[in-house]
Amino acid sequence: MAALLKKRALAEYSQVIQEQPKPPKKLRLVKKQWSGGSAAPFMGLLEKTKTSNEALDVLLRISDTLQFQEEDLPEAVKKLAEHFQKEPEPAVRAKILSLFGAIGTEPGADIQNIIEEIIRLLRKEESHKVISQGVTALMKLGKFMADNFPAHQKLVLIAKQYLTDTSHSVKCKCLELIGSLLPVGGPADVTQSMIHLVGDFTHSQEPRVRSAAFKAMLSLHERGLKLDAGVYSEVCKALKDDYEIVRQAALKLIWVLAQTYPENIIVLPNSEEEIRLVDDAFGKVCNTINDLSMKVRTQAASLLGTMTHVSPKFLQQTLDKKLMSNMRKKRSAHERQWESVTSGEWSTGKRWADDIPREMVDADSVNLLGSSGACGAFVHGLEDEFLEVRSASVDSICWLSLNNTQFATLSLDFLVDMFNDEIEDVRLKAIDSLTRISHHIVLREDQLETILGALEDFSLDVREGLHRMLAACRLSTKGCLQMCVQSLLDNLKKYPQDRRSTWHCLKSIGERHPELTLPLVPELLSIHPFFDMPEPDVEDPAYICILILVFNSACHCPTMLELFEEHTLKHYSYLRDTMPSLVPPLKLPGISCSRELVPVTTGSVQFMNEVLGRLARSMSVPTSSPSSSLAPSPSPSPLQQVPLAFGGARIRRELQEAAQRDLSRLAEIDSNLAGAASFASLYISSQLLLEKVVSNKMWASPTAAASHQGNIVRNSINQLLQQCLKLQHLFVGLGEAESGAARQLKVRALALHLVHVVLGSNASALALCDHFLEQVDSLQRHLSEWSLAPDAFTTSMLKELSQLEDTKPGRVARCLLPIFFQAPPSAPPRVSNQVRMSNAVITEPTSECDNILKFTAGLVLAVPFDAEISNLRAPSTLRIKVKYPDQQTRLIVPPKKDLRPLPAAAAATSHVVPNQSTGASENTDFRLLTTVLVSHGVWTEACHVEVNIAVDVTEVEGGLGMPVRKGASAINPSLAPSAAPRAEDLCVIDLCRPVKVCVSPKPVKRGNF
Repeated sequence: MAALLKKRALAEYSQVIQEQPKPPKKLRLVKKQWSGGSAAPFMGLLEKTKTSNEALDVLLRISDTLQFQEEDLPEAVKKLAEHFQKEPEPAVRAKILSLFGAIGTEPGADIQNIIEEIIRLLRKEESHKVISQGVTALMKLGKFMADNFPAHQKLVLIAKQYLTDTSHSVKCKCLELIGSLLPVGGPADVTQSMIHLVGDFTHSQEPRVRSAAFKAMLSLHERGLKLDAGVYSEVCKALKDDYEIVRQAALKLIWVLAQTYPENIIVLPNSEEEIRLVDDAFGKVCNTINDLSMKVRTQAASLLGTMTHVSPKFLQQTLDKKLMSNMRKKRSAHERQWESVTSGEWSTGKRWADDIPREMVDADSVNLLGSSGACGAFVHGLEDEFLEVRSASVDSICWLSLNNTQFATLSLDFLVDMFNDEIEDVRLKAIDSLTRISHHIVLREDQLETILGALEDFSLDVREGLHRMLAACRLSTKGCLQMCVQSLLDNLKKYPQDRRSTWHCLKSIGERHPELTLPLVPELLSIHPFFDMPEPDVEDPAYICILILVFNSACHCPTMLELFEEHTLKHYSYLRDTMPSLVPPLKLPGISCSRELVPVTTGSVQFMNEVLGRLARSMSVPTSSPSSSLAPSPSPSPLQQVPLAFGGARIRRELQEAAQRDLSRLAEIDSNLAGAASFASLYISSQLLLEKVVSNKMWASPTAAASHQGNIVRNSINQLLQQCLKLQHLFVGLGEAESGAARQLKVRALALHLVHVVLGSNASALALCDHFLEQVDSLQRHLSEWSLAPDAFTTSMLKELSQLEDTKPGRVARCLLPIFFQAPPSAPPRVSNQVRMSNAVITEPTSECDNILKFTAGLVLAVPFDAEISNLRAPSTLRIKVKYPDQQTRLIVPPKKDLRPLPAAAAATSHVVPNQSTGASENTDFRLLTTVLVSHGVWTEACHVEVNIAVDVTEVEGGLGMPVRKGASAINPSLAPSAAPRAEDLCVIDLCRPVKVCVSPKPVKRGNF
């Protein structure tokens, strides 16, 4: 028995059980969503709440984290509806209805079911607040179903049903829903009945309901439903309403009717006179210029500028407070006598001269053509106490004057008077308005005297605006020109920083007034008929102003050339070489620089396309396999797979280098193609740099980290990263294909950097790896969004990364290493001719200045700084870079108010770039006028401080996964060769060459207090 038990036990324990191996779990490289962002867990908490406050707190948390999976949406709607029915607090029920409207906007939501649920819950509702919120939710959901006309008709009927509610908020929301969702193309009788219903609410006792009714009519008109002209008289009565919100809505509706039916004839009240609807509406709008509310006055002043179809007599009456004769309707003597006879009145003798014949027209015999509000409407607007009304009046005068020469001439005096306004913005707007209508007007001496008086303004914007205005206007007499030149010269002595603006102003004045400049040449150039006058200093800014004026006038008046003396001709040669944009070419004998360059048609575009096409064909040719002598071993390491003997590799590299040289030269000689050629040249240069790094055997070897070769590789990678950042951030007007190519090249450079850090050094690469994976995910989304085909490297990279089980830096680097040797280089994209490159020109300070700026060490020196930046993509990334002699670098963020867009007149050669996301055009040219603060310790002698403009993309690029110095205002580029580069060193891209300023910090003198 014991032996049997022992045998059975041995048999049981001798069995071997083999487990099947589990398949490895694959990780997907997708961006992880925050686990706390889902609102589904809060729905369970809602059922457990005991009080209304707890329920409201949960609902607010759901609203803040409104994220549901598609399969959770029906259950969420059901639980919210159940809690709605048992909730006693109206505020909580209103919040639930608000959540219904928000849930309906989620992807995959059944909007029709949510609408039916809201309608069902509102049937037994008695709270006005809840009903109002329910109608708001219905309107929000209805807008998401733009083409569902039956649903819109149903919602309109629901709103019509709740219009009988006693609450004004419910009525306002219902009227808003009708205005937004009433089917425009529906049956005519139904539409007209709804319009009449909305019109009836314009007589409501509640002002908010009246305003909502007018706004609903405006919404219907904007959606394409033409309002009947018969409502005009009723809307005009609303201009006398006691509440400004009603008057504002009625004023807008009057303007809409005037724009829709301008030629309709209406009969004036209490008269038989007929008038055009647009003229009468213009008078009504003018009358509201005297409204008690500032908002109504501002709206009226703004609307006047858009009513361009009004009759000239009404338009001119707005500039005169007295009634013009052409605005009166006179009755004949027979009509006045017949009225006196038929009235049954006789002379009683109690009043003096009550029976005198009425040959003179008095007030009783005058009937105004429309409202008398047009009398001096703009005069009242320009004299208003609020700057908003004055500013809107100036804008309207400008718009009406653009197409009406007579009105522009009449309004000139009023705009000139606004130069003395107490608010700078109003003065600037008046100056800009006069500049825009300058082609209609000629300035007289009295007007010019008032304008020139404004040159004493302390504001730089006002002075430069006046310079632009004087450059665009025409002067009437020689005395005007002499007064203008003298005032500009006096202003230049007071404000030397205005010299560039003054030079451009006098250049335009000379071009526009050659006939007025000719008699002033002897006086301006100090030419005496008998004596030789002393030669002026050609470096004198005032003398340069006179020469610019005279030379630009001489370009259109050849007679003036005979008056020039010998030193004037020499000064012309000097200025023509130093200021070619301000001094025109003149046909002077014996001066070679007077030749004018004739524009010719070039083949630059064709040449660039041929270069890029030849390079693309060379890269598309398949390369031969390596020779047998260099064939890899049966199990080669990735470093042994360097393609040293690829057929055609050397020829392709030579073609790339030649193309890079040709495109760089093309960018220098052809300004129209500078941006496109620079982009292509920089792209090819980056590819050459990448191939140079990969061809170096030491780039992924840890033994060469501290060697000379390691330093060369590290510097090359840093240069490659910065060039990739330039491709992405320094060019505007890029298409999606060019942007995708730049992104792929940057990801390739980041992969190269990651492999070098992991395999070629002992530094930590966790941050680099995380940043790289984020960039890969962003690139993948960009390519899929715009349906762009990835290149060979990106295709292989995405395929290999998707098969990774782990995303540690070592695994990712070993996965990427073979791809660098297998993937061929990609051809540069075909760049559009509209691409422009960011650049900057610093006009102040200048490097020619030898003055030493002295200040006390430890304190601050303010250096005036003036620069023009072209084609700037993101103004928020602009920085002023200051480099001290001890190699410390400071990045200064300029104030937003100091960065101003270049005006149209000053940016004549600028490029307006369309926004890819919105399709709208945005200005990319700016002027930076600020002061640079310089501070340092004591120096033994004066040294130069380099100042230039740069773009800091550290925040945009996430620091490239590198360590970022906290408060990165200081950069020290003098790092040790073995030190890792910082993000500030690579993400700061210069836009121009630095300007050297000589400064000398002096020690503090003690004992002099």
